Amino acid sequence: MKRKILAVIMTIVVAASMTACGSGGSDSESSTDDTATEKEAAEADAEEEKSGDTGESKGTILFSTKTITNNEFQRIMVEKCEEVVEAAGYTFELTLSGDELTVSKQVENVENAINKGVDGIIVAPMDGSSLVPALEKAKAAGIPVIIADSSLDEGNDDLFMSHVGSDNIAIGYEAGQQMAKAIGEEGKVCVVRGAAGAMGSELRSQGFEEAIAEYPNIEIVNEQLGNWLSDVAMQVTENMLTADPDMDGIFLCSDGMLSGVISGVQNKGMDPSELCIISVDGNISALDAIKAGTCYGCVAQYPANIGEMSANTMIDVLNGDIAQEDVEHEQDSGYFFMCPDTIEESEEVAF
Repeated sequence: MKRKILAVIMTIVVAASMTACGSGGSDSESSTDDTATEKEAAEADAEEEKSGDTGESKGTILFSTKTITNNEFQRIMVEKCEEVVEAAGYTFELTLSGDELTVSKQVENVENAINKGVDGIIVAPMDGSSLVPALEKAKAAGIPVIIADSSLDEGNDDLFMSHVGSDNIAIGYEAGQQMAKAIGEEGKVCVVRGAAGAMGSELRSQGFEEAIAEYPNIEIVNEQLGNWLSDVAMQVTENMLTADPDMDGIFLCSDGMLSGVISGVQNKGMDPSELCIISVDGNISALDAIKAGTCYGCVAQYPANIGEMSANTMIDVLNGDIAQEDVEHEQDSGYFFMCPDTIEESEEVAF
């Protein structure tokens, strides 16, 4: 709209200038025309703003997470959130820590956003405690916060209006029940966790342990940190299998470590298909491994759901459609168990 108006104005300016030159008009006449043109442009701008068709952002919504490089879950969650935020007329700002472990960078990113005065913050915490001081600052500044995917440590519910994500304890419990069934309710199993302090890892491991505790003939013989990294997961898998070569199952807290776990099993001269390996997330690589027989199953999440639900909730609050205190504090995005018996459905879920 504005471009069309300016084009018309420029045409008037050129025409007026040519007329002035052809008639021997003075500089004062040209100046008068320019003044009139500027007035018309100002009036056009005012009319456009009055109509509400300004194209200006309603505000800025920050999304903070660790990385979207080689992390399809985070990438899909971020992209869906961005799509919804921008469609609603807000500016989407993404800050990344750069890798899976640089927690201090995430804290710095969130604090910088608070100092800039963003209108809302959506954050996928890298651990359960490091962000607490920064989110206390956000609360003091009156900036609404949504926690996406992984959660904060207990006792910090007042620092965010909603947590959007899968029930990680339920995910771990589902994995434990499925593993117990697959290995015949007896045997030795181990756990490859994520990073120290990461609540997603802590809660999934907790849920898994709660499920296995229901089977007295199954023993969790070892647990190691894989730091969300394939090469680390490979090393700790080798270490655990060296200590207990007669392992029956391995539970790992994210697909990002799956290739490392499978390699670790193979490096010990073992066949992954002879163990019950169960992962979490729902990446297409996990589905491929299930089809190949090197992974028994995966508790899949819905990253697009998390991104969309987080964005819609924040937009509703910023638009004044719902008060912060009325927002549902826990929003479950769901999960699905991918395995050889659910391949058709799994192909629709995997990302």
